[in-house]
Amino acid sequence: MRSHVAAVLLIVCSVALVSAQKTRFGQGPPKAKDGVDYPIKIHISGIHLRQDCTKGATGYTTCADVIYADAQLAGQKIGLMGFQIWLPGHPILLVTADYQARLLKAPHPGGPNPIGMEYELLMPDRTIWRSTVTGFSE
Repeated sequence: MRSHVAAVLLIVCSVALVSAQKTRFGQGPPKAKDGVDYPIKIHISGIHLRQDCTKGATGYTTCADVIYADAQLAGQKIGLMGFQIWLPGHPILLVTADYQARLLKAPHPGGPNPIGMEYELLMPDRTIWRSTVTGFSE
């Protein structure tokens, strides 16, 4: 009888220790707001999934999945970079196709260099993918 009580006590204690860590459920990808216009047309012609690893001040290396997309904007070939959101039931719907987008941030006034500009691409399910221009070519 004592072995049964000890086994139940061990199971109860181990469950309490395992669930003692905080559980934070992630939010889904942001949705497009009603009335927001996406006037820019961007064509995605290629998609690459890579890891972006950084070493923090504490010495630990953290990695995140990053999507690099080959795109064409107003006749110019650009490279877009944005984070992949891995949530159950919320896969990113980025495939090779035409997308509506809007400019979020232009780092400098005018000029032919688009590096650093930030865009929101509107996905078919009305979620948005935030991306930054990381390169361009002829």
